[in-house]
Amino acid sequence: QKLNTILSMATTYSFLNDALVPCSIFTLLGFLAYRHSGNLVSNADLIFSIGFLAFVFVANAVSFDSNKAQFELMEKDKINFEPMGKHSLGRGQFITKKSFLVYFAVSKIMGLMVPLIMIYTCPDDVAAMVSPSLFVLCVQAVAEQSTAAVHDVLRIAIPFAYTAYRLFGPLQSWAFESYSLYLEKPGELVYASNCGLAWVNLIFAAYNLFVFLLLRTLPVYFDKTQTPEVEMAYALFPLPKKQ
Repeated sequence: QKLNTILSMATTYSFLNDALVPCSIFTLLGFLAYRHSGNLVSNADLIFSIGFLAFVFVANAVSFDSNKAQFELMEKDKINFEPMGKHSLGRGQFITKKSFLVYFAVSKIMGLMVPLIMIYTCPDDVAAMVSPSLFVLCVQAVAEQSTAAVHDVLRIAIPFAYTAYRLFGPLQSWAFESYSLYLEKPGELVYASNCGLAWVNLIFAAYNLFVFLLLRTLPVYFDKTQTPEVEMAYALFPLPKKQ
């Protein structure tokens, strides 16, 4: 039965067909950000960014039995798995809304595209300052694209974890350091722009974490009929009960 479920899943979703290209692109962008960081991408940034993704895969296999319950439910109800549609983050409730599309586009422009341009066009001190946040954001994109088939608990944990880490780590450092740099060179537009972008990203990340993700997206996953609960064998250890 488990083999049939996995085979059924494979007919509707394949990492090679659905996620390899975007994961490869964001991996390349993350590498470019790391190259321009001037060692400001810390060991903590590397350990968290890669380690949390590894944790998600291990937890999905060990604690959630490779998401078997959810795929068996979908197979029973004859529902095709659509990771970029109704099974995307937020259960597809936002991807058709114009306001969300604008919100998403602004976040990618301010958090990804503009910083990516800055690491090639701005002075080295600015490029290095921008890079850690950009690096973590690229790893988050890889994580979101590569974990479409994991349990919902782990999927929704990814934007929470990476956004929280960026907010209280690289983004906070970028914002305060860019302000200090601006005070040293107040008449130069590039340093004023760097400071402004840093603070916009910091405020945006705070709103995304505490408002959009926590109050708008997370409640969508409280429906146990769509996110079946895995019965655990122990109270304190996340090991599923064997049938």
